[in-house]
Order: sequence, then C-alpha cells, then structure tokens
Amino acid sequence: MRCLVLALGMALATPLLAQDPVYTWVDANGVRHYAQTPPTGVKYEVRGVRSQTVGTDSPKPAETADAQRPEDRAACERARLALEQLNSGAPLEMDKDGSGKLQRLTEEDRATQRRLAEQAIRAYCVGG
Repeated sequence: MRCLVLALGMALATPLLAQDPVYTWVDANGVRHYAQTPPTGVKYEVRGVRSQTVGTDSPKPAETADAQRPEDRAACERARLALEQLNSGAPLEMDKDGSGKLQRLTEEDRATQRRLAEQAIRAYCVGG
C-alpha cells in the first residue's frame, strides 16, 4: 500500500503537471532543471505543450512524437498507474502537506489528482 501511495504521490505532486508550459534544460554539470520561465543564454525545451514547437531548440527528427524519451516513458507509466489507482475506488492515502503523514484522499482530492494524472498522460504519453 505504501508503494502505491508513494507512486501516486510522485506521479501527481510534481510541478511538471501544471497546464502552463514548463521549461527544462541541462546545465554544464549535466543537471536537469525545470522552471516556469525560460532560461536566458541556454538551449531549452518546453514541456506540456504538444501542439506547437516553442523555444530555442527545434526538435530533431528523432525527437518527434514518434520517438519517446525514456524519462517521458517512465512519467507516462507513472501517470497511467496513478489514474488506474484513482479510478479503482480503493481507499488511497497520500502525504498532502509534505509532513510525512499519510492522509486519506477525499473525493475532491481524488478528482484533483485524476485531472493531474490525465494532464500528465497528455503531456508524456505518445498519442496522449
């Protein structure tokens, strides 16, 4: 049960699931960064926008929607698993406030998390 809760929390508590675009880039040390505003002076990608190309980096042919990056595939699988769990009707718990204490999801919480999982599926799964 804790693994399911942890997977649900990891898949849904990330800021990458917001509707606004998220800018991502890798710095000189190989560390991936995420922000809601584009960085200056570096190449970046825009996540969460499927219908248009935005940013300083045009996608290469191998990076089109047909070729899915491993991290996107993993995010897609987590989002699909979370949605399956949310739709199961089974009681679910999650650390809602970062305190480490698990709290049972209310129907309102479940609906919010369901919307976030659906957004993640659209953003990370090929064919959304």
